[in-house]
Amino acid sequence: MRSRSTRWTAPLLGVAAAGWVLSANQALAQPADQATAAAEETAAAEEEEEAGPEAGVKRPAGPDDRSGHLLLQGRAGYSQPFGGMAAGQPVADTVSGGFAFGANLGIGLSRVTVLEASGSYTLLPAAAGCSDCSGRSLDLGLGFVYHVAQGIAVDPWISYGVGYRRAVFTWPEASAAGPTGTDHVFHGLDVARIALGADFYPAPILGVGVFAELDAGTYLSRPDEGSDPTAYGFFQIGVRLALDPLPRGTRPPAASAGTSPRIAAQATGFQGAARR
Repeated sequence: MRSRSTRWTAPLLGVAAAGWVLSANQALAQPADQATAAAEETAAAEEEEEAGPEAGVKRPAGPDDRSGHLLLQGRAGYSQPFGGMAAGQPVADTVSGGFAFGANLGIGLSRVTVLEASGSYTLLPAAAGCSDCSGRSLDLGLGFVYHVAQGIAVDPWISYGVGYRRAVFTWPEASAAGPTGTDHVFHGLDVARIALGADFYPAPILGVGVFAELDAGTYLSRPDEGSDPTAYGFFQIGVRLALDPLPRGTRPPAASAGTSPRIAAQATGFQGAARR
């Protein structure tokens, strides 16, 4: 009996010792795990505090100050014709560059795009070798304007369009009473009207700017129908006055520090309901 009890005592002591070691390791590991978790929570809280309450929230787009707005510009400058009235008739033999003025009326299609109708009138004095010559040109066009930016003081833009042109050139012709100035009417198609410029807005509804424009086309109807058509062009530079008579939209209030985006959105909705 004594030898049998001794034989089972050693294994039991070994099992008890192993259990005590495992429990001690678990007790030691728990404070370390808790310390690691606490450090991670502290680091996350510090990152959130540095980023602010709006971190990760996509900001809404700025207000659209162009869509649906009627835009009006008046312009004036110098216009230089080049090319020909017809084959063998260079315009430089009859007239030279002169004063031009006009206006544009557009409607905003998006925050960067405008559909624009334009028109201008040009007075062309006589060329150096033709003292009794003169000319005048009326053009009407339709095109699109792309604005590089919005909501800032400087507004760069570029436009493309097509148009109709009526030009009248006067030069002397022989008659029984002697050389007499005779009007010759040309009707043309501007196949490309390319312009670029920039406006500076000291006030939200008023801007001043500069522009350059190139119009190119051909006269489809000429006094001498037997003549062959040729290309013509008008290059114009000048200044313009831009008006946006409609009031600008109000910007939604931004969420201040400590205000959640949901509360800011609710405040915006309440303000919109009050305006309605």
